[in-house]
Amino acid sequence: MNKDYTSELDLHASSFDNTDIPALDSKTANQLLNNVFNACDMEPSTIPVEVLEDWGNYKKTTFGFGRTLAYLCTLLLILMPLLFIKPTIIAERTKVDSAQSAVYNIRVKTLLPIREVTADLDGHPIALTKKDTHTYTAEVTSNGTLTIHAEGMNAQTSLRSYKVSSLDTEKPKLLDSYSRHGVVYLDVSDTYSGINYDAISGLVPKSINKKTGTISFMIPKQPTTIKIPDNAGNELELLLSPVKK
Repeated sequence: MNKDYTSELDLHASSFDNTDIPALDSKTANQLLNNVFNACDMEPSTIPVEVLEDWGNYKKTTFGFGRTLAYLCTLLLILMPLLFIKPTIIAERTKVDSAQSAVYNIRVKTLLPIREVTADLDGHPIALTKKDTHTYTAEVTSNGTLTIHAEGMNAQTSLRSYKVSSLDTEKPKLLDSYSRHGVVYLDVSDTYSGINYDAISGLVPKSINKKTGTISFMIPKQPTTIKIPDNAGNELELLLSPVKK
């Protein structure tokens, strides 16, 4: 008997699970809700069931969409400043005492990846050596205006210019020359790096006056080329010839 009773219960349960519960109309649902409140000794609900259903539907769809839209707007507001951030260019010169070349260490500060960094000297391109993601070096061998251009992935650009000076790219100048008693005197000058008297070649100087820049040589018997360099390696070449009697 117990076995048959159990089978009957299982059959009823299975039949109940497979049966769709019919939808209640608003009037019946309100009456059922009020009965529940009365059974619990609570005041009847003043909010109709259809209002609760409408709010539930709104919360499921409209509110969910609004919340997603709010998240997207918040994210956009957070990321918006990144669209207008410009790279910051910082360049520091090394080899300050060098009269031959100036080397600049260039750093580009930005929160975004860098698309391009270029440099030019008075409009002529300068090669850059990339050290890491945001650091470059540039070597300049002449005076002028060094302009550095950086562009971020957000298409924002920055320009920074530096005045390059004190590079000696000119050879020493001959100011005056004269001869006396078989000796030729040369007055020379170099504005930037100065004369490298120890590197004079072609003839051995007879005398050197560093204060006045006067160098003397014995007049050679054959035409001889002498070279007078400055400390940057630029050379003044002069041809000394015998004096015709």
